[in-house]
Amino acid sequence: MLKNFAEIVEQLKGAPKKTISVAVPETKEIMLALQRVYETGFAEIALAGEKSKIEQLRTDLKVDFPIKALVDTTDEHLAAMESVKYIAEGKAQVLMKGNLKTSTILSALLNKEFGLRNNKPISHIFVLESKPCGRLLFVTDSAVNIAPDLQRKADILQNAIDFTRRLGYQQPKAAILAAVEYVTEKMPVTVEAAQLVELAAQGKITGAHVVGPFALDDALSKWVCKEKQIEGPIQGDADILLVPNIECGNMLSKSQTFLAEGPLGGIAVGAKVPMVLNSRADNVDNRFYAIAVACLAA
Repeated sequence: MLKNFAEIVEQLKGAPKKTISVAVPETKEIMLALQRVYETGFAEIALAGEKSKIEQLRTDLKVDFPIKALVDTTDEHLAAMESVKYIAEGKAQVLMKGNLKTSTILSALLNKEFGLRNNKPISHIFVLESKPCGRLLFVTDSAVNIAPDLQRKADILQNAIDFTRRLGYQQPKAAILAAVEYVTEKMPVTVEAAQLVELAAQGKITGAHVVGPFALDDALSKWVCKEKQIEGPIQGDADILLVPNIECGNMLSKSQTFLAEGPLGGIAVGAKVPMVLNSRADNVDNRFYAIAVACLAA
């Protein structure tokens, strides 16, 4: 169990350096996050974007991280393609979305020419550092899949399980969220939750303890589980939170920043390499933490 982002950064300090390939890095927050990566010493940096803007930002912000490679282009589609190509050539292990459309970078990542596709859909994970829970939480899907059906939810859950296992979790605990902890046809998401649990029991979702439907407090509080007399492998200590739809995931994750003032990092998974995929409104800390998580997973 990972307790916080500092623990991830500490693990990276003793690991071989990764290389991050960043498409369109021309924003203050991205450049400062990359400077912090350089100062921490766990990764090298390759860029694809408009050289003049990059150099102006480096001057204005007084950042001095070395640039391992730089493709000079004003075209975001070309920048995305060049960033992915750099990974396909084995020169980088982490992709990072900069100041460009998510659809553009995903299109490049899934281009058959580069061979980075898996037989899974792309999904998104917000990694939240929860001080009350004393651990990191993995919320999925908050940003890519809008209204997933049962099979897509199974794929999203498997992506999250595989991702946490790459971070060192041997048997992560996954809670399928709903408003209640029992199945009722009046709430279709509870029926789907039970179906997902059955898929896990059949070995069609593997590598984790899967429980649901669970209300959020069931997933996060041992006391609540005791009071509600909830039995099973998850007793308020879930690692993965599978949300019913993108609206729930988006609100849950953003409340971390705007209500709890806590850190988070956004990652896209499902391809052969992790991609840093934060919100355009994310601050320097959140971008840095997302890079750190992606580097550890890579």
